[in-house]
Amino acid sequence: MLPRAETLLDIEGVRAFVRVVDLASFTRAADSLATSQAAISLRVKRLEDRLGLRLLDRTPRHVAPTLRGAKFLPSARLLLEAHARAVADLADAPPPRLSLGISDHVAGPDLPGRLARLGLDGMGVVPEVTILPSRDLRPAFVAGRFERGSGACGRR
Repeated sequence: MLPRAETLLDIEGVRAFVRVVDLASFTRAADSLATSQAAISLRVKRLEDRLGLRLLDRTPRHVAPTLRGAKFLPSARLLLEAHARAVADLADAPPPRLSLGISDHVAGPDLPGRLARLGLDGMGVVPEVTILPSRDLRPAFVAGRFERGSGACGRR
């Protein structure tokens, strides 16, 4: 049975397959990925099961890609490169921001503690706080300057 185009691949299984081929050894692949030989073997087996075909010929002293494995190898490398780029792009992206407008009569010395209790740091969100007189806060909020407002944003 050949895999269908919508078959989802496990990136760690693909990484294990490529490393086994590159190093011609499950043991060396495991060492290079800081895991056990059994874990590498299981990842490759699951990948083969997912694809419905054998990717590697195995003997006690030799491992090499099958014809299908050799055909899959260039695409597997491209997948790993694309995955690495996608993760790097996320790492390079600026953190999300939350703009807050706060009335000057509400803001006080406990404001930093209140912001900390929101837990934005744990979510990777950077708060941008602007403190304005109450009369200026509502028009700025309505104009879209802030995602959230506190103070005179209610009914008048």
